[in-house]
Amino acid sequence: MAKNFPFQVLRVSGSNYDIGFQIGSKFKDKIKDALSQSNKLKFLRKEDESNPKKFNQLETIGQKHFPQYIEEIKGIAEGSGLEYRDIALMNFKYEYPEGCTSIIFKTKNRMLLGHNEDGAKENLENSFLVIANPKSGIPFFSFCYPGLLPGAFSFNSKGLVQTGNWMPTPDIRIGIPRHLIDRHVVEAENVDDALKRALLDGRASGFSYNIASIEGRAVNLETTSQKHHVTEITDKYIHTNHYVSTGLRDIQEKIYKSTQIRYEQGLKMLKGRTTKSPNDVLEMLSSRENVPYSIFSQGGGDCAYTLCTALFEISNDGVILRLYPPKPEKDECMKFSLNDLK
Repeated sequence: MAKNFPFQVLRVSGSNYDIGFQIGSKFKDKIKDALSQSNKLKFLRKEDESNPKKFNQLETIGQKHFPQYIEEIKGIAEGSGLEYRDIALMNFKYEYPEGCTSIIFKTKNRMLLGHNEDGAKENLENSFLVIANPKSGIPFFSFCYPGLLPGAFSFNSKGLVQTGNWMPTPDIRIGIPRHLIDRHVVEAENVDDALKRALLDGRASGFSYNIASIEGRAVNLETTSQKHHVTEITDKYIHTNHYVSTGLRDIQEKIYKSTQIRYEQGLKMLKGRTTKSPNDVLEMLSSRENVPYSIFSQGGGDCAYTLCTALFEISNDGVILRLYPPKPEKDECMKFSLNDLK
């Protein structure tokens, strides 16, 4: 088990700058430690040195569409005492591969959305949780990476849940950085609003959003910078880190070994599944078949690390999140619900 579990939880409120500053101040040691180890930041700095105009273009686009989130980034930087450009570079990135596996089970009365959050090794000890009450927005819960805007797996006071999977976008362009769009989706009113927010014209790259709501609806949205496909989920579903929808699975993309093996293993496990219980979801997300390319990932072979496992239970009664430590044995968890957002 990671020493970081149970995760630290911070309640924040106020303007977007206030929220960023509170996050940066509270978790400055985690942010500094993670960024000091980050190969992503080293790569982004080198790219920035060779092409500084790109940063200026992305910042201008971000200011145009989401000035409030640029303020949030400034707050994180000033609260943590780190360079704004470094924090912004991390939030503007969209070309660096990541992992993650998501599973959805839908029945008549409830939905289960399970998710392994996979990331770089430095995040094992440095990620954290935020419960936010924005001055002008919707209260939400989010898993957070050090230095990044909230926008990893989340749920909000409207009963909207979302998890995400990095995708090998084949048509990357200068546009709205994906992390700003993710932050925007966190405060969606419902599934349709989440889709609208994720499908902004001019986005820089693509992503896979797994969205469920107390409305009783679950969807997967795959995007590139210019194309998309929505899959309505009615039974069982799995997504890793390549395009699988009927609308986009034939596009030209780079499919990494890890995502293909995890997806095939997940499909195999789904095929033999006759029940749709929380234990079924956890069993799948704990699978260590095909190490190092297993669904539960522990690095090696250019694979990421499973930072934690999230299990959402969504029904008309509300949302319950059980958050498990990064280990196969699921005997301990943190629990959150809509009541935590009040």
